[in-house]
Amino acid sequence: MARQVFRPGQTVALRSRVGLSPVTPSLFQVQMRLTDSRGRSMYRIRNNQHDYERVEPGSNLAPQD
Repeated sequence: MARQVFRPGQTVALRSRVGLSPVTPSLFQVQMRLTDSRGRSMYRIRNNQHDYERVEPGSNLAPQD
């Protein structure tokens, strides 16, 4: 499976919402790409409507363009 690279400003949704509150927003905008200590792509994502920000692995994001 090809690795997905998301760009800043791109709209994404979480693939898995396990353990999240039901009020956690559904759609987010990618703010920036980060790398963890193992070299995996992580992304800072934000929902401006709910003033909510988090960091997620790229494997848990799905494009919503």
